[in-house]
Amino acid sequence: MISITRQQLDLLVTLQENERQQERLQAERDRIPGKKAELEESLRAYEQQERQKQEEIAALKKNYRARENELELNQSRIKKRQTQLNSVKTNREYQSLLKEIDDIRSTNSRIEDASLQCLDEIDAAEKDLATKQQAHAEEKERIEAQQQELENTARQLQDRIDHLTQASAAIEEQLDADLVRQYRQLRKRCGGVAIAPVENAVCKGCYLNIPPQMYNELQRENELRMCPHCHRLIYVL
Repeated sequence: MISITRQQLDLLVTLQENERQQERLQAERDRIPGKKAELEESLRAYEQQERQKQEEIAALKKNYRARENELELNQSRIKKRQTQLNSVKTNREYQSLLKEIDDIRSTNSRIEDASLQCLDEIDAAEKDLATKQQAHAEEKERIEAQQQELENTARQLQDRIDHLTQASAAIEEQLDADLVRQYRQLRKRCGGVAIAPVENAVCKGCYLNIPPQMYNELQRENELRMCPHCHRLIYVL
């Protein structure tokens, strides 16, 4: 049994309420960095998609330039073979050069078709990139607004936590040191609830009935007792 005045009891109950509220707020505050990290990860996904599309466009343009270079090289080969036509001495050599020129032109035709297809792919990819960049910009704006809101919430929560911390410290100064020490031990051992009310002979900490005699004594005396089931400090409302 612990003798206690009603004022001390009220202070102890308020201390527990403050500290439990502080813990809930702190838990909410601690979740904010994770929420911000999730938002940043979402934004990185957009950035990754954008980079991949830029790399795809760069590869397509490189492919296009290679085809254009091949066309230029083949055009030079055609001109060279056409010049050689004027100096051949046999019909066989002449026909061979004509066939080579025709083969190069056929190759060029295929290269030109592939180049046109490559240009179409570049155009489609650049349009897709523009769409992704727009989506990225919109998502970035949305995420920045959400992050700002989270930062505001974090500050507000911290202000409330600081206020409760100060209030709890002021209450603790008014309580007996031994009572506070026992209260702390019980909070640690009993899931954060050291003191619980009893209503209609039921402990609100474990929701089990206490013995009738103990209930009667609690109603008559200014004392704290321990619940025989959950071992919390109990009092009558």
